Amino acid sequence: MDKTKIKLLIQRYEDVYLFATKSISSIISEQVLEDLSLEQYSMLRRIHIDGPVRASELTDKLGVHKSAITAKVEKLVNKGLITRERDEKDRRNVYLTTTLEGRSVYEKVEGRIVSFVEEYLDDLSHEDLENFVNLYEKILFIIKNHKGAN
Repeated sequence: MDKTKIKLLIQRYEDVYLFATKSISSIISEQVLEDLSLEQYSMLRRIHIDGPVRASELTDKLGVHKSAITAKVEKLVNKGLITRERDEKDRRNVYLTTTLEGRSVYEKVEGRIVSFVEEYLDDLSHEDLENFVNLYEKILFIIKNHKGAN
């Protein structure tokens, strides 16, 4: 494909992606998340689904820089949504798990997000949704397996 066509496709993608991401993030933050940022909810979600998990594992899964993860974890600990637990076999390892309150908040917010997103997805066919998700999964696979990727 020639460079001009690629450039136009990238611009179209950026326009759609940036607008949709900003709009949806803003609406979810205002109407769904209560006292959590989208980033905090994403961390809580990963810990809930994958937990117990080490902070270093979260950096990989969420694309958060290692130097920033401690402060982000601390906010969730201070809100009573997660706890730190030392590995008794290897005291260097600290695992993050959701608290009862964290699980409750996760389940409530997850239900709200599903209800919220369903409204927008009703206008798309099941086939369109499958194609959309499959394409994103392909792009993720390519990025993860690209030469020189971390």
